[in-house]
Amino acid sequence: SLPHSTITNRYFNGVWSATSTTTSIEAPCGTALFGGNATFANAQNEVGTSLRYRARFVTTGGNTVIADRDFNVREIAKAAMGGMSVIDVSIPSPNKVSCLLAPAGANKVFNVDLLTVNRRQETVSDESFDCAEVVRQILSSPESGSGRVVTAPVLKEIETVSLYTVSERDGSSGAVTGIRCRQRSATFLLPSQSDPAAFDRWRMARGRPVDVRFYDVVYKKSNA
Repeated sequence: SLPHSTITNRYFNGVWSATSTTTSIEAPCGTALFGGNATFANAQNEVGTSLRYRARFVTTGGNTVIADRDFNVREIAKAAMGGMSVIDVSIPSPNKVSCLLAPAGANKVFNVDLLTVNRRQETVSDESFDCAEVVRQILSSPESGSGRVVTAPVLKEIETVSLYTVSERDGSSGAVTGIRCRQRSATFLLPSQSDPAAFDRWRMARGRPVDVRFYDVVYKKSNA
């Protein structure tokens, strides 16, 4: 999942080497709403594996540091789906980013719109802070060569909660060089007016998440 859009702690500024390790994947509503037994079994193979990518945060003036959404979307997509998977990323805003992806081996392209609908954060101490963000994901597959969408878009909301703690400082300057993050990502279904089956799955979930994943993320300050 993406780093959060807004980080108030200035020590996050710069480029980081991130390692995200999946520690648990759960299906609170059962495997049927997760996507089926095979999908859940395949997902379990990700437990214990790590995704390595770069993340960049930039200052906007004052004490506010924000995630560079364009850079981070590209880096995470390339790490997860292959180096040539990112065809285009629109000019992002703090609350919206759109990208065109071609995952390795998929033989098709996907439009992905990510709309931030809610966020909050809390500073616990000088060494730790917590963030929560809800993103609406709209996934569609355009017809090759025409751009026309041929399947009903898949709608989801993903709530990501991250607990950040400073883990390392430079011995001479005291600058933060390492941050650890405990992260929970919960996926919720949304009703569809064009897909009766999707509407039924949303009704069966009764507002509960269908896919919950936990990650341990380690950020190391990069020289890049």
